[in-house]
Amino acid sequence: MNMVEQSCRKARNLLAKGELRESLGCIKTLLQANPDIADGWLVLSEIHAANSNCHAALMACEKAIAIDPESPEILLQFCRCALPLGGKAEKIRVYLDQMLDMSIDNAYQLNEIGRLYTSLDQHELAKRLYQRAIGLVSEEPDFFYNLATAQRFLGEIEGAEEAASRAIELNPKDSEAHLLRSGLRRQTAESNHITSLKASLAASGLSARDRVNLQYALAKELEDLECWDEAFYNLQIGADLRRAHIRYDVQYDLDIMRSLRKTFDADFFKKNRKTAESQEPIFVLGMPRTGSTLLERILSSHSEVQTAGELNNFSQELMRAVKSSGTNGGVDKLSLIESSRYIDFRELGDGYIESTRMLTGKKPHFIDKLPFNYLYIGIIHAALPNARIIHVHRDPMDTCYAVYKQLFQSAYPFSYNLQELGQYYIAYRRLMDHWEAVLPKGRIFHVQYESLVESTETVVRGVLDYCDLDWQVQCLDFHNIRQASTTASATQVRQPIYASSIGKWKNYRAQLLTLQQVLSEGGVLM
Repeated sequence: MNMVEQSCRKARNLLAKGELRESLGCIKTLLQANPDIADGWLVLSEIHAANSNCHAALMACEKAIAIDPESPEILLQFCRCALPLGGKAEKIRVYLDQMLDMSIDNAYQLNEIGRLYTSLDQHELAKRLYQRAIGLVSEEPDFFYNLATAQRFLGEIEGAEEAASRAIELNPKDSEAHLLRSGLRRQTAESNHITSLKASLAASGLSARDRVNLQYALAKELEDLECWDEAFYNLQIGADLRRAHIRYDVQYDLDIMRSLRKTFDADFFKKNRKTAESQEPIFVLGMPRTGSTLLERILSSHSEVQTAGELNNFSQELMRAVKSSGTNGGVDKLSLIESSRYIDFRELGDGYIESTRMLTGKKPHFIDKLPFNYLYIGIIHAALPNARIIHVHRDPMDTCYAVYKQLFQSAYPFSYNLQELGQYYIAYRRLMDHWEAVLPKGRIFHVQYESLVESTETVVRGVLDYCDLDWQVQCLDFHNIRQASTTASATQVRQPIYASSIGKWKNYRAQLLTLQQVLSEGGVLM
């Protein structure tokens, strides 16, 4: 091993120990003496990334690529660093495709490339990469878990169950794989995993995260078997444990919605301002678990519409617009709301459209299905007056129960306590009433889930008319479309429309009494 290799190894060892300053000093000494060492710049990029300095990490990576443009390890690092920053969409595509054509025989690199394709909603390519990785290393449980995830998104449910089961065989403690497998299909008395889930929960040394995953998986399977009381008992244990490990104050969210109503009042919308002219976006929004994925699938079956998934782009571009406006908006949401009155709304709209280009631009319209965008309806209207805004809603009790029983990765911290969930729902309804009152009549198109299920064609025709789209019969055949879905409803949308979830909360009347009282006092129940 030569001196250069020794220095790079030493810097990486220091980085692995968390000694960032020492690692940085070591690699800088090397690069000062040898600025043409690609691996040195790669190590520097890794150090900056570990220090959450993505811009510096990206710059170091670009230096490494200039020296060695064929290294998969360097190209991978570039994509890892560039993806969260945005603005490098074309380069990311080029480098990923370049790696796809390489004869890579490192299973872990193939798995990592697959994960990057997954983040770009390229699930068919991701699946192939995971399968290649498994062909090289057949005993790595993470590869099988990733494969199961891709297959679930693609609607390959049997394959996903097989892959998840293999991941569990290789690592019985993998609670994420247990949770994924339980959600793939409706469990039956003849075929379920209840015994193994209970055995896993009885094991010692479980982390809180693993216990939460297993409790939710068990609750789901028990509900499938209509063991209502036992299902809710386990669900509540999981929800309480999840809530205990979240730092969250529902009052902050209530204050945000109150501030939005106050800031974006009727007078704000009376003023003329420059706007972006794009007619591409169709925002499908509202509370989660209300049928928005179903509507997304129906709409994206139309030949002129593609789905971009649940994008955080609008809120991210809003923050950028506030920063560039010179209004000194703070980093917290309350300060952001007040400052956002004074931004360049045309710049916001154009910036949002451009930021989606990693996923959009192939068809005349794209769907942004992030539920939280209901917070920004007024700002969306001010920036993109030609965008379509579709609000999907359902019975309040069904909505809240569906949210409560879903374990989300990171969003919706209000969903694990019934009192907080009820308070949040009331605030959401008040904000929606506000947007309806201050925006032009008909600006927001409301779709009721129950009506969509019971009178599908009538509702879909109304949605297409609102979006100025011609009727296409394939919109009713959405469940047969081979298109990835990455939401919590990825399995359900592979089925024809069903009504079994309507009124499901009634199986838990006694357990949901607190929630019902909160909603009644808030005036959202009849």
